[in-house]
Amino acid sequence: MRQAWPLLALVLFAAPAGAQTTDGEFFESKIRPVLATRCYGCHSSKLAAPKGDLVLDTKAGLAKGGRLGAAIVAGKPADSRMIHALSYKDPALAMPPTGKLPDQVIADFEQWIAKGAVDPRIDPTQGAPAPAPLAGMPIDQGRKWWAFQPVVEHTGLGRSGEAAKAGRIDVFLNAKLEEKKLKMSPRADRRTLATRTYVDLVGYKPTYEEVQAFVNDTSLNAYEKLVDALLASPHYGERWARHWMDVARFGEDNSTTEATNQPYPFAWRYRDWIIEALNADVPYDRFIKLQLAADKMIGTKRDDLRALGYLGAAPIYHKDQRLAADVTYGFMTDDWDDRVDAVTRGILGMTVACARCHDHKFDPILTKDYHALLGVFASTMRAERPLFEVDPQVEQRYMWVQKRLFDLAYSANLATNEATTFVEPEKRVAKWKGEIDTLKAEMMTLQERYPKLVENVQRFWTFPTPAPAAPVAPVAPVAPAPAPRRNPASSEPFMQTVYDAAQYVNGEDPAYTFIDYKPGEARHMPILRAGSVTAPGEIAPRGYLTVLSQGETAFKDTGSGRLELAERIFSDSSSLVARVIVNRVWDWHVGRPIVPTPSDFGVQGEKPSHPALLDDLSARFIASGWSLKWLNKEIMMSAAYQQESRTRAAAEAIDPLNTLVWRVNPRRLDIESYRDSLMRSAGLLDETLYGVSDDLLGDDFTRRTIYGRVSRSNTNMLLRIYDFPDANQTSPGRDLTTTSLQQLFVMNSSFMHALGIALADAVRAEETYERKVRKLYRKILSRDPSVDELAEGRKYLMQGSVERFAEILLSTNEEIFWP
Repeated sequence: MRQAWPLLALVLFAAPAGAQTTDGEFFESKIRPVLATRCYGCHSSKLAAPKGDLVLDTKAGLAKGGRLGAAIVAGKPADSRMIHALSYKDPALAMPPTGKLPDQVIADFEQWIAKGAVDPRIDPTQGAPAPAPLAGMPIDQGRKWWAFQPVVEHTGLGRSGEAAKAGRIDVFLNAKLEEKKLKMSPRADRRTLATRTYVDLVGYKPTYEEVQAFVNDTSLNAYEKLVDALLASPHYGERWARHWMDVARFGEDNSTTEATNQPYPFAWRYRDWIIEALNADVPYDRFIKLQLAADKMIGTKRDDLRALGYLGAAPIYHKDQRLAADVTYGFMTDDWDDRVDAVTRGILGMTVACARCHDHKFDPILTKDYHALLGVFASTMRAERPLFEVDPQVEQRYMWVQKRLFDLAYSANLATNEATTFVEPEKRVAKWKGEIDTLKAEMMTLQERYPKLVENVQRFWTFPTPAPAAPVAPVAPVAPAPAPRRNPASSEPFMQTVYDAAQYVNGEDPAYTFIDYKPGEARHMPILRAGSVTAPGEIAPRGYLTVLSQGETAFKDTGSGRLELAERIFSDSSSLVARVIVNRVWDWHVGRPIVPTPSDFGVQGEKPSHPALLDDLSARFIASGWSLKWLNKEIMMSAAYQQESRTRAAAEAIDPLNTLVWRVNPRRLDIESYRDSLMRSAGLLDETLYGVSDDLLGDDFTRRTIYGRVSRSNTNMLLRIYDFPDANQTSPGRDLTTTSLQQLFVMNSSFMHALGIALADAVRAEETYERKVRKLYRKILSRDPSVDELAEGRKYLMQGSVERFAEILLSTNEEIFWP
């Protein structure tokens, strides 16, 4: 079950500081809340098959342990498998899988086990009533759930005292602050505001000159002018595209690299489309619809078909043709499950994929609804579509032939090189070769009209022929893939897209499994009982979620249903969609979402800290025409956004998590902003827009980080150590960590050393140590050094190198933190 568990729950039941607790109270306040919020989802007695046969919601289950043995050894934390799992010491046994718990929480578990692992719970076998089986919320009750209610603008907001001067957002925040007798922090100084605004809107820190231009602007609307200018910058799209790419699980290959899982050479065009669309402030509703169904929308420009990379470059699983039909079918449903999960968690904030095997255990989502959506993606096939105009009938036929040729060429290679695994392989190969020749002849008829189409499929026309028998048979070589492109990314005039085609497993040959694609056809999926392809039930017609539907759930579209899905998302559930994206944008600006579980607005998610604010902002976002730039500016013009980030002891004692937004949350820069800021400081950043992806760690790669290749199978080292999300699934947000690997990168990497050399070259002409120090401070930290800093810098340079001093400034908290 996919769940975005709330970290807030870890502290909700914490005992007051200094309070004395019994061992039982310690369990109830420190241990049980964590088990409930982070473990019961997979290890509950109410589940048909708890993971690892480990049950943690009963005293007996915890004492018994699971398939691997005892989970805890009372009095011995170091010998307890639970502590090993929580500490992430063994990657194969790291729990919870959604992310490591805070060190303090792990320390609580160690303390609990060390003191005997007292568990005061009473199990049903000891006389307590048996718990009711988990059951999702009924549909009629679910329709009353807070997240599904219409958003409305809140009028008649009471404004008293200083609140009367506040903007609309601040009124809601001040009302909550006043309840706790708190106030917002003072406005940040201009240098801080400039830095924060640049990072937020264009993704890197400003230069000294850019900061000074804002500091010296004495006009009353200087800050608003800065916000407007950066919103209009072409680099705005680069910054905000990366946010959406986390949600869209953007990647340029697959999690494994078998021959059937070749990279997506044109995925970068989808990335470029996102950047362009955000720069143009394409309304959010159209932004989403294009990504789901651009090819089905009347009047769509050819260039906008790049948006279909959302589905066309989605992750897939390896499907070797030697696998049994049921195994291949299971992998296909995994592919379609990804689409359901990405759309519903990413856009709707609902964990619909939890209904894959049964009705949702918590939310009003039926397994019938899950399979109704699954049918949409079982009727959608990925393809490399040309950027140039092509006759629609020719194009559809070409997209089918392209995939069929790949399958045939791969099959012929496989049978030719591993013939001993087949009976009479020659017959199969001859049959496949005959079909290849037929399709080749068909494609050659397009040579004059569409030579690029022919060129793109030529690599699937040939395959190795069997070698003559040798006196001593050599070990059979591994079957090669159809000839790959020289580079993972390509500038050929194609794009990763999809088209309507029903997909079926062809199990006619018991030794070899093909997948049949039927262009223009749709497929209604049967309900797969317990998620098993071997246990099909009643048919679930393609349709929308029952709880959100304002009428019939079934789609009328005779095609895949992608367009109808896109339209129903905004016609039947516009309020929910608005809440989800507004909450995400708020998080990306403020550093803490209003709903702490951005991808789960259901029963297991957290409720909003400021529900009226979320509703009002969402309603006005819709009224703005779904303009993301309007939303950016509305948030950034608030007093809340412009506050200092400095902590206040009194406020922290009342609201340690800053839920009430009494200051701006200081946080480490994401890796994209950090790297781009470092490169820009050294004068090495190439700010050219758009283009083919390349190796982020290549010696000659000086472009912005967003143009670095994103691999699902081998995440770039720099991205990985700085908390880049898993591109195999939609990400609710980034958990920013501090680790020793990050420090080693800062101190020892050739990347940082190259920056230090570049900066040393930039200040070489300065005649004195003081001038070198001042210029380095301006280039790296965008400010002048203090008197003490100037003296310390001069003292260092009298003994050390300029390169190393530059690296020291590049590695300071001031450089890596968002002010």
